[in-house]
Amino acid sequence: MRDIVIGQARIKRELLVLSICFVAAIFLNVYAIATRGTEWSELLTQLHIALAVAIVLYLVLGVIRLMVLGARRLVKIGR
Repeated sequence: MRDIVIGQARIKRELLVLSICFVAAIFLNVYAIATRGTEWSELLTQLHIALAVAIVLYLVLGVIRLMVLGARRLVKIGR
């Protein structure tokens, strides 16, 4: 059985995408705190929820990326 090797560039790209999702989740939390008028300490106390939202965003983005890849391959086959 052959080993699967994941290149360093791909790992860095995926970590960058996950980081962007985490920052987006933090900004969503900041927006919610600002619009609801709650305490700013929630940025730290709700960090685990922001991490969960970031993982969900990453998974949704992964599904979208797979669909785009599949569509590109279908168009390439159709030519």
